[in-house]
Amino acid sequence: MPHRQPTALTFGLTRLAVTSDPGLGKLRMASRVTLTLALVVCALFAAHAVLALPPSAYGIAMITAMQGALAVREADARAQLRTRLLCGLAGFSAAALAVALEPVPRIADALFVALVFAAVYGRKYGARWNAVGMFAFMCYFISVYLHPASNDLPAVALAIALSGTVSHLIRNHVLPEHPDSDFRRAVEAVGQRIDELKDAVEDGRRRGWPVEARREAVNRQMQLGDAILSAEGYMPAEALSGEATRGPMGELAVALFDLHLASESLLVADLAEPGDGESGVEAAEHRTVAGERLDEARRLVEARARAAPREAFLRAAQKPPAMPAAPEGALITDPQLRLAIQVALAAAIAMAGGLLVSQTRFFWAILTAFLVFTNTQSRGDTVFRALNRTLGTMVGIVAGIGLATLVGGDVPVSIGLSILFVFAGFYLLQISYGAMTFFVTLVISLMYGLIGQFSVDLLVLRLEETLVGALAGAFVSFAVLPQRASATAEAAVTALLDALDDMLRAAAERVETGSGRSLLALSRRLDHRYAALATAARALGPHWNLVRKPGPIRIALLRFMALAYWTRRLARAFSDRPIPPESRDDLLAAIAALRDRIAALRRPGLLASMRRRAPDLSRRTRDGALSAASDDPLLALGVLSHVIASIDGATPEAKEGKSIGTPAAISTEEGTHGKGPRRIS
Repeated sequence: MPHRQPTALTFGLTRLAVTSDPGLGKLRMASRVTLTLALVVCALFAAHAVLALPPSAYGIAMITAMQGALAVREADARAQLRTRLLCGLAGFSAAALAVALEPVPRIADALFVALVFAAVYGRKYGARWNAVGMFAFMCYFISVYLHPASNDLPAVALAIALSGTVSHLIRNHVLPEHPDSDFRRAVEAVGQRIDELKDAVEDGRRRGWPVEARREAVNRQMQLGDAILSAEGYMPAEALSGEATRGPMGELAVALFDLHLASESLLVADLAEPGDGESGVEAAEHRTVAGERLDEARRLVEARARAAPREAFLRAAQKPPAMPAAPEGALITDPQLRLAIQVALAAAIAMAGGLLVSQTRFFWAILTAFLVFTNTQSRGDTVFRALNRTLGTMVGIVAGIGLATLVGGDVPVSIGLSILFVFAGFYLLQISYGAMTFFVTLVISLMYGLIGQFSVDLLVLRLEETLVGALAGAFVSFAVLPQRASATAEAAVTALLDALDDMLRAAAERVETGSGRSLLALSRRLDHRYAALATAARALGPHWNLVRKPGPIRIALLRFMALAYWTRRLARAFSDRPIPPESRDDLLAAIAALRDRIAALRRPGLLASMRRRAPDLSRRTRDGALSAASDDPLLALGVLSHVIASIDGATPEAKEGKSIGTPAAISTEEGTHGKGPRRIS
């Protein structure tokens, strides 16, 4: 039988899947949740043949199965088992309290709010206690919903034990983590992003680099940088920290570092303004050098990735991102305490409003108020998440009414569609919270149809309760201990400047003593600080992907991206060769001057006050980015000084009336005078 060649559609879909989900993390998570839920339901049906189980056992088993697949994140199986035991105890205790307090609803409601506070504040102590808090909250929520009796508690305990066992087996034996394979797939995704960048650059050359082509090329390079950071996320911490730079993993980390530099140099080579008297042949030579350097760096990464030992990728679970620091003068300086107070108050308001809408379904409002604060950095983030949940619920209800009517309670069709929708919802969870809410609402509509409780009024009531919870969350995020998006972004800028200053301090130590901390590792920390800044800036406007949208914030972010780029070049320059004695005084003076500039840059409202127009990119710095022999720390320090000056408002030469270019950012905007594309900077 002849071998069938893949079609263009199949190739395109495969390429999209690889680049959008480099380590197949979204696919694995969605598969785990779906398979865990399916097997738990099957196990409950099998147990039901021997021991009749109440509805509450099914509800708690399904919610704990889902949380067991999502919230338990330790890499070690024994650590996971300990977490699951604590989660099971917390979940059962919460369910038992809900049963015991049902005759005294006011105390039960007060405990619900207190449980919300404890679940949120527990996140401060790590992923394990975040999982414990989620189990306790969800089990209490389901118990309030389904009203188990005291004699149902043994069945509830059985359901929790069953879901925990299934979740543990699937997590460690059916769909386990394979960080080595995930890393190699991530490297493959990096290669795909390189091809996309080269295609965008080639398209820009052919079209003469109009504004939209520049914008597309910059976006492709940023996506490539994200893919490289994703690949580094699978590597052991000691390789990235510089503690093992001579081993295979350390060499691989350095190769990824060089690949990041080479990709940015390719863009610099094409978008840099030609120097005086530079011929088209010379410009073409620069582009050729940049392309060859990128290809060479790519081959080196792929070769070292193939040679990396499998056991080296075993690593501890990643720490959750830190909460944004409270601004100066804040009433409560502990960010997790502030968030716990906000969520508890939002839950209390949602409870009061939800009870006005319905005495029996008010818990949907509390659930929404609890969830809209998850993974948010500011009040803008919270409002956006609340809007996503409301819209996802609304559209899901409209579609669910039609779908449930068409299916008509058919068991095989309802179960098959529910499995499909659960997978789709959790696959899209990290991409769109609204999409996940939409698919979950479809599943709920089908489940109501299966148990004979489907009605349009019930689904509309769920939408009303969701709206109450969303409004409560949005109100509290703005009115009570608010964390402004601008303050969060400014804190991220401060953290980035702190990371740069720390690296410069380490560089000075290297010049003075010839040893010290790894500058490559410190520059990676600055990369992560830039990523945190880009995340914080997403709430500074009406669009989630604001950092991809032209405007003042984008220009500011591009300047900070240039800062990260030249910091990497500086780290590489110090790592490549020893410091000549005759250069030490100049280097120390340049580092001291740059640190003074950074100190002067620290002021309130820096991000908002940055000027829209960026300086130009000079031929000198373009040549420095491309020449293999120009890894000169003095050059990198000089360019960094200009980038800092551009962030501050103008270069020193510009203040004196001179014209000199700096690679502060790659601008895709039109100039303030005339309609032609601006020169890049």
